[in-house]
Amino acid sequence: MLRIFVISCTAKSAIEAQFQHMYTHKKFREVQAQFKGKVNCITRSMHSTLGFTTYEVVEQVSNSTFNKFFVTYDTVSRELKCQCLLFESSSILCRHSLSVLSFERSKNIKRRHTHVNSSQDEPLLEPRSKRFDDLVFRLHNICQFASKSKELTRILHQAFDNVMTEMQEYKRKAKKKVCYLTKK
Repeated sequence: MLRIFVISCTAKSAIEAQFQHMYTHKKFREVQAQFKGKVNCITRSMHSTLGFTTYEVVEQVSNSTFNKFFVTYDTVSRELKCQCLLFESSSILCRHSLSVLSFERSKNIKRRHTHVNSSQDEPLLEPRSKRFDDLVFRLHNICQFASKSKELTRILHQAFDNVMTEMQEYKRKAKKKVCYLTKK
C-alpha cells in the first residue's frame, strides 16, 4: 500500500500552499524556513518611481545583530528582486521578498478600500474613484510606452517633475486664496 505524505503548511498563506504542491519535500522545507524567518523581518518602503518600489528589509539575526536588505518590487509585472539573490541561486523566494509581498498585500488592501464605492459615502467617493481609476489607466499606458527607451523614460521623468511642480503651485495658491477669503 502506497502512502502519500504531505508536509503541512506553517503559515496561513496562499503562496506557501502553492509551493507545497509544486516543490519536493526537501525544497518545500527550505521554503518553510524562509516563511518562518519572515517573522524576524521589518519592512519599510524607501521610494517609488514609475511602478518600481524599493523596500528596505531589516532582519534581526540575533539580539544585537541586524542585517539590511533592499528589495525592488515591480508593481506592473509583480516581480521582486532581492539583493540576497536567494531566488536566483536556489529558485526559492527569500524571507525578505516574502516580507515585501506581505507589506504590498496589506498596502494594496488599504489602497483598494480607499477607492471602493460604498453606499454610505458614494456621493463623496465615486467621482474621486473614477478620477483615480482614469489616472491609473492613463499613467499605466504612458509608463509602458516610456519604458521602451532611456530617452523616453528621461522625458517622462522630466514631465512628471514639471507637472508635480505645477500642481504644488496650484495647491499653494488655492490655499492662499482660501485663507484670504476666510479673513474677510
